[in-house]
Amino acid sequence: MKTNKKKVLKKIEPIFHKVFENKKIKLKFTSSSKNISRWDSLAQINLVVNIEKLFKIRFNVSELSRLKNVGEMIDLIIKKI
Repeated sequence: MKTNKKKVLKKIEPIFHKVFENKKIKLKFTSSSKNISRWDSLAQINLVVNIEKLFKIRFNVSELSRLKNVGEMIDLIIKKI
């Protein structure tokens, strides 16, 4: 089954709303810690844990350290599911 990037984006957007306590965030493939305020290391951990739970997958630290934006995270999610 091929998972489409837009579907994954829609699925993870509520996680970003919850972690950042901001329902106005419009998640894009280019979204990153550079353009979402309060995206720090603690927020990163919360995002990862919630995404892992949602998709029943596990990321390793080296994979996460290479990610530059949400689009790259979605590519990694699709690779793992």
